[in-house]
Amino acid sequence: MKNNEREKKSLFLRADRSVWVFALVLLCVFCVMLCGNLLTDKFADDFAYVFSFADGTPIRSLSGLLSSMREHYRTVNGRVIAHAFVQVFENLPKGVFAAVNAGMFTLSLALGYTLCIGRSKRSSFALLGLFAAVWIYMPAFGQVNFWLDGACNYLWAQVFALLFLLPYVHFFEKRPVFLEKGHTFKTILFALYALVMGAYSENLSGAALFMAILFLLLVRFDQKRNVPFTAALPILVGICGYAAMVFSPGELQSKNAGFSPLRLLYQAEKVVDRFHVIWVVIAALVILFFISAALHVERKRMLLAGVLTCGGIGAGLIFALARFYPYRSLAGTMLLLTLACGVLLCALLETKKSRQAVLCLLTLLTLSLCYHCPRGMKDIYLVHTAVAENRELLTQQKADGASPVVLPVLTAETKYSAVDGLIYLSTSNTEYWSNLYMAKYYGTGPILGTEMKTK
Repeated sequence: MKNNEREKKSLFLRADRSVWVFALVLLCVFCVMLCGNLLTDKFADDFAYVFSFADGTPIRSLSGLLSSMREHYRTVNGRVIAHAFVQVFENLPKGVFAAVNAGMFTLSLALGYTLCIGRSKRSSFALLGLFAAVWIYMPAFGQVNFWLDGACNYLWAQVFALLFLLPYVHFFEKRPVFLEKGHTFKTILFALYALVMGAYSENLSGAALFMAILFLLLVRFDQKRNVPFTAALPILVGICGYAAMVFSPGELQSKNAGFSPLRLLYQAEKVVDRFHVIWVVIAALVILFFISAALHVERKRMLLAGVLTCGGIGAGLIFALARFYPYRSLAGTMLLLTLACGVLLCALLETKKSRQAVLCLLTLLTLSLCYHCPRGMKDIYLVHTAVAENRELLTQQKADGASPVVLPVLTAETKYSAVDGLIYLSTSNTEYWSNLYMAKYYGTGPILGTEMKTK
C-alpha cells in the first residue's frame, strides 16, 4: 500500500515538474485566450480609436498615427504609447491582435509565475493555479484581457511592468543580473525600455517604479549591500517617462478643470470602497502572511510579498487622481496582490507542514476554473453571436434607408464578455459618443439603441 502511494506521489511530482507538462499548460492558456479574443468584437472606444485624433480620418500610415498621437497628447492624456498600439491594431485584421494579445496574456502569466516561484522547483500545478486565480478573481476580466482598447491599456501594462520589475527582484534575491556593474550596454538598453515602461500606464508604471525603489532600499539598508548606479539609472529614466505622461498638456488640462481637495478626498474614498471587489484576494493575502510568519517562511520571500502588496495598494490608490475609476482599473492591484499570495504559497509549498494544504487549495482553484472557464466562454460566444445579428440588422436597415438605425442593446451575463459594464449604445440620444462613432465606422445615419436582453 505504501509503495503504491509512493509511486503515485512520484508520478505526480514528475508530471508537476515536467517541462512538457509546463509547456502544455501554457499552450492551453494561449488557446483559451486566443478563442476569447477571436470571439470578442469592437465595443465603445474601439470605434473611436479607428479614427485619427488630428483630422477624424482612419489611420492609414505612420505619419497619420504620429499626428493622431501628437493631438492625443495635447488634448486627451499622455498615455500615447498604449493608445498608439490601440490605433495600430484597430486598423489591422482582427486575427492579428487576437494572436498577439493571447501571447501577451500568456507572457504575463509566465512572468508572474517566475516571480512567484523564485528559486523553487518548477511546478505546472502552481502555474495552473495562478491562471485559475486570475481568471476567477480579476475584475472586468473581458475588458482587461479581451477588449482591444482595454487589453492594450491594462493587460499590456502588466507585461511591461513585470518585465521591468523582474531584474530588480533577481537583484534583491542575489541572483546574477545585468543591474550589477560591468553590463553598461545592457543597462543602457534596459534604461531605454524603462523610459517606455514609465510612460505606459499611470498606475502600473508608477507601481513598478515604486516597487523597484523599495527593492533597492531593501538591498541597501536590509542586506547592507551597495547599490550601483547602473541599478538606479533605469528607475531615474523611467521616472522621466512617467513625468512626461502625467504632465502632458491634455492630462493637466483635464486635472485643472475638475480638481479640488474635496474631489480628491471623494475619489480616494471611492477607490478604497472599490477594493471590496477583490476582498477574497485581500483576505487570502492577510491569512497567508500570518501562516507564513507562524511557519517561519524565509524572510526574503516575506519581504518580496510585502513589496508586491505595497505596489498593489499603490496601483489602486493612484486612481484617486483619476477622472473616473471603472472596475477594470483594479486589474493591476488584483494581479500584484495575487502574485504576493503566489509568492507565499510557493514558499509554503516547499514546507512539509503546509504542502498538503497548499495542494488542496490549488486543487480547489483548478476545479473552480473548470466551472468558470466554460461559463465565461459561453457568454462570450453568445454576445459574439448577438453582435453578428446586429451587424446584419444594421446592414438591412442601412439598405432600407432607415433613420435612425435601431439596434438592440447588448448585455452580458458574466464579466468575461467585454461588453459587460460598457455602454454599447445610448437608447435615448443618437448624439452620444458611442452612437456617433459606431455610425461613423459603419457609414450609416444616426444609430439608436433599444432595450433588449441578449438570450
